[in-house]
Amino acid sequence: QEEFLTLEERLLLTAGARLDQSSLNANPKKLSFYPKFSGSYRFLKPARFLDEFKLRMAYGESGNEALYGQKFTALKPGNLGGVGGTVVGDTTGSKDLRPERQREIEGGFDANLWNSRANLEVTVFQKKISDLLLARTLAPSSGFAAEVLNGGKLRTRGVEVALGLVPLQNSAIDWLFRSTFSLNRSVVTELPVPAFRAAGFGASLGQFKIEQGASPTQMVGNDTLTAADVAANPALGAIGDVVVRKLADANPDFRMSFINDLSFKNFSLHGVVDWQQGGAILNLTRLLYDFGQVTVDFADPIPGSTQTVGQRRLAGFGKTARTYIERATFVKLREVTLTYDLPQGVVRNLFRGTRYVRVSLSARNLLTSSPYTGLDPEVSNFGNQAVGRNIDVAPFPPSRSFWFGIDLGL
Repeated sequence: QEEFLTLEERLLLTAGARLDQSSLNANPKKLSFYPKFSGSYRFLKPARFLDEFKLRMAYGESGNEALYGQKFTALKPGNLGGVGGTVVGDTTGSKDLRPERQREIEGGFDANLWNSRANLEVTVFQKKISDLLLARTLAPSSGFAAEVLNGGKLRTRGVEVALGLVPLQNSAIDWLFRSTFSLNRSVVTELPVPAFRAAGFGASLGQFKIEQGASPTQMVGNDTLTAADVAANPALGAIGDVVVRKLADANPDFRMSFINDLSFKNFSLHGVVDWQQGGAILNLTRLLYDFGQVTVDFADPIPGSTQTVGQRRLAGFGKTARTYIERATFVKLREVTLTYDLPQGVVRNLFRGTRYVRVSLSARNLLTSSPYTGLDPEVSNFGNQAVGRNIDVAPFPPSRSFWFGIDLGL
């Protein structure tokens, strides 16, 4: 990597390259070349309210290696005529396995305003991934069930914004406010295999589907055609038919965070609030509770119907998975910390030789506001992976924790 700084430290250019070699590839001697370039230019005091304005652009490539053993045809233990041995596995190795390649370009600007009382960062990016590592089904006549191959493309575009403000600052009070905003949209632009479903528990309950031209985080499932559906597209079928189609998307509309650091004399208060707007979560815990008739609203009557609320939901089971897909919007008080610095006089009298004594009380996951009826809209049985998250099947919710601490500066 080389860096070049010139024009009174206003222009910065960076260029670099990486060569990777891996035994995980079909050709372990082949080198993968990943370049990167970036540049930025600073404008000093371009306006009265603007202390500094920096334009920046960057491009880079990286790779994602295959999993161990995917280039091989594995042998599994077996029993041959009562004698222990090995048999050929049902997944054949790939003869041309190579890393996924990720290409990302981003641009944006940083601005310092009003004598550094405000800072604004804006970034837009596009990421393209090619040579996706996929598994395809083979013809039974081949003797194998599947093969891992490179193919397909995925594109992600997004925006990230960060804002920092110092609303109040004097000898007694210091207030720093920071906020971040992010959103991204992904689409599978090329898929060399037929569309397939991944993660979830079948169409009757809802699952994810990977198909060309669609979001990789889309949720699909059974749904019953209405009169409006048939009028809009008669080819779908007749009114009342059950079809599998997209019902929601796990990817949120956007996410924001708000961070406050407030200091008043010897007291300091730190707080973090997270806001997620949109997205979807599959609440199968609610389905299990409905089966047991113990859901909070199961016995609530429906005006003009002989069914209760819970019975109405169960009546749609198998006909539509939409019933148990809920919005994942939430606002969380993620963290609060109150700190007190003991006066120097007290420190000298009680803790001789100590520079400072700081007492703090913290709480995490203190409050959550969400329309989600489950335990927590961030809970997922499959973890926080990019595809296949937001499925709730009776997991443990995140814990609410409290901390008390004493820091000594020696």
